[in-house]
This record gives sequence, structure tokens and C-alpha cells, in this order.
Amino acid sequence: MAVKTKMLKGKLLPIGLDLGTTAVRMAQFSQYKGGYELVAAASADIPAEKQADFRSRLGFSGPAIKGLLSATGFVGRECVLSLPAEATFVQHVKIDLTDPAGLAAAVAQEVQGKLPFPAAKAEIRHIVAGEVGGKGGQHEVIVVAVARETVDASLAMARKARLDVSGVNIESCAIVECFARLFRRADDQTRCVLFVDIGHASTQAVISHGNRVVFARNLGIAGRKFDEGIAKRLGIMPGDATEMRKQLADMDSDDARVRELRACMNDEVEELVGELTQCLLYHESIYRTGNLERVIFLGGQATDRHLCQSIAQRLNLPAQIGDPLVRMGNLDTGRSESGLDRRQAQPEWTVAVGLSLGAALGE
Repeated sequence: MAVKTKMLKGKLLPIGLDLGTTAVRMAQFSQYKGGYELVAAASADIPAEKQADFRSRLGFSGPAIKGLLSATGFVGRECVLSLPAEATFVQHVKIDLTDPAGLAAAVAQEVQGKLPFPAAKAEIRHIVAGEVGGKGGQHEVIVVAVARETVDASLAMARKARLDVSGVNIESCAIVECFARLFRRADDQTRCVLFVDIGHASTQAVISHGNRVVFARNLGIAGRKFDEGIAKRLGIMPGDATEMRKQLADMDSDDARVRELRACMNDEVEELVGELTQCLLYHESIYRTGNLERVIFLGGQATDRHLCQSIAQRLNLPAQIGDPLVRMGNLDTGRSESGLDRRQAQPEWTVAVGLSLGAALGE
């Protein structure tokens, strides 16, 4: 399933490759006259029986990507890929930056013994989110770690698919990079936004100040848990629960079936809201930047309008479904077989779009 534009214009950006749990998505853009235009996009759904195991997903994704590349309008083979969120360890630490040269060592020491895998067998990176405690004080640092075997397996899969990997990113950064182009003015840097990317296996809670990531956390409550909760209470299979939510997504919230479904998800929604509230309280305790402006829902589960409304109401925040293609150059057609329907938001494409755009925004 794919879509492409008729003619390449401007500077070509890498292919953004989102290795999701239920689908693999690729998007490529070009910079043109101060904006962006879509070059090509493609996706492939991962069979249900392969979704629970990372290696099985990679085994499917390699041939699928290879086929999509040969059948669509991607230009070149350079790509930036994202590592699976559920395999990524993310933690905030406070570090004294009086010795910038020793930052990497300080970060490694802070997470020693906290990782779910041996530190010696991990790739550890960090993001300096901002200064806390006044001038010369400690800095808030977001530590990201992934088992080296996960990185190696992802790179090997991409090579077999005939891709040239120029960068590896995490979903949290790709989310903010997707929308960073909208926060270019000086006064935009004080705007505080919560991004909630609800996927099948995990939820990403990301807070940005303008176009900077200042908070990131992986949450284990996501689509799979919602469906398992519904299945348990209604005595059906999780896959049937998934289909039920899709069928009722556009129904009126007062419909009896929608109310029953919401009641079946209530415990899991409350758990997720509790986790998100803790994220907001932590952010508030560290930064003094004013009130949170809004929450933007992203990811495959954001197509469940009732779920997003329920979370936003509990958080008592203005909310919207994020559209990663906002202010992008028009496609050739209003609707494509890839599912990129420009007449409505496409929140599930956020990571793939951000991976491609990030190459330009980071220059």
C-alpha cells in the first residue's frame, strides 16, 4: 500500500522507517520553498501472530520493506529508523554539568544497575533537557538505553532490505521533530505541549517546550491492555475487542454500545491517566514555564476518538488529534491506498514523518 507524488522537488530527505508493533511505515519528504512535500509513503500490516515477538516482526518487516521499496516512489535508499519503544529504556536523571567532558561517564554511572539489561551490552545516549536549580546548578538529563543486540538486529534487517541507515532515533524524539517546524518563532519556545502517542504495546508521554524535548517516558499501558481488559469483561477474544473498538470509533458517545465499551476499559484508562498525571507532576516540579497548553494524541490508538476524549477529560486539558501532515505540500490525490487521507488527521504516521523531517530540522 503506497502513495507517491508525481515529481520530486527541492532537497531530498531520508526515508523515515517506523518499526511499529502492528505495522511498518515509511515516509519520505523533500524540502521545497521553505516547506515540505511528500515524496512517497508506504506501509505494511504485521500479521497478528508475529506482533508479540520483536524478532518475528523483523523477519516479516525485512521482505515487506524490500517489496515496498521496489513498488513505490521512494528515491534513494538512505533512511533513519526508530527503535521499538517497548525495547527502549528511558529515565530522567539530574547531573552536574560543571565538567561537560565527563557527561557521558556520569550518565552511565547514574543508570548503572537500573537497566533491564547489562550496561556493558547496551547503547546508552542522553538528551540534556534543561537546567534546574538556577545558574550553575544541576541539569535535567534524559537517558536512553537500548540493548545492543536490538540495535544490531534492526540494522541487519535494514541492510537485508537494501536500505542505507544514516541514523537511528527513538520515538519520543521523532514525535517532537515531526511538529518542530510549527514552533520556529522565538515566543514559541515557551509553549508547553504534552504529546501522548498511544500504540499497541506502549504509550509514549512526551513534553516539549517549543521544539525541545524536556520530558519523555515509556508507559506500558496501551492498546493491547485496553483490548485485553475488554475481552476479559465481555468474554471475547482480544482480537474481537480490537475490531469492536474500530467499529464503534465514529459512533455517538451516547450510543449504548459505546458506553458499554468505555465501561469495560475504565480500569485501564484510569491507570493510564494516573501514569500521565505523575508525568505532569514531575514536569511541574522541575520546570517553571507556565501552564501546559494542550495534549496532542498520536499513534494508532488515537483513531479511537472516544478513548482520547476520555483521557483528556480526566486530565482536564484541551486536546486534539495530531496531524503529522499539517501544512505539508498537497498529495496528488485526496485519498491513497496507503491510508494517507488528507481529509482527516493521520496520527499513526507521526513517527515515520518525524524520522524523515528530523534530518532537516537537525541541520
